[in-house]
Amino acid sequence: MNNRALVVSIALVGALLAVSCTYYGTTSRTAGDIARISVPYFSNRTSEPDVEIEITDQIILGIAKDNTLKVVDETEADASLEGTVMKYRNTPFTFSEGETQIQAEQYRLMIEIRVSLFSPSQNAYIYEDKLIRAHGDYYLETTADQNYENAIAEVYQDLVEGILAATVQDW
Repeated sequence: MNNRALVVSIALVGALLAVSCTYYGTTSRTAGDIARISVPYFSNRTSEPDVEIEITDQIILGIAKDNTLKVVDETEADASLEGTVMKYRNTPFTFSEGETQIQAEQYRLMIEIRVSLFSPSQNAYIYEDKLIRAHGDYYLETTADQNYENAIAEVYQDLVEGILAATVQDW
């Protein structure tokens, strides 16, 4: 191979790399080019009092921590995340037989939300009525990592990931 062919080959490879990196770096990562999102308090269709406040707060914290979208006031937002807490269940999951009765050993916390993403500039929904479910298991009496606090943190993280999966594209 002569020097000219080598130079042309190197230039061609460099051009291909530059084009592929430019394409990757400039593609949109969010639905409808959303960069700023508002998250008004969700509504609650469960019998669990005030659960919608805690869930909304945790979703806001999770989205902010992810840092793909900026959480802002509704007046500054490219889109608004609307949501409803559909189910909140904290039920016995496994049992053990005690001396006189059967006792719950492990519990499962399950939360189900329905979310929609509204674009005020388009006056239309980007997506609507997506159902996101998450659960975490825990023991009442344990020194291990499977306690209620870790279970609820896992549930909140899974809900945030579900929202981001519905909103963020082109990973």
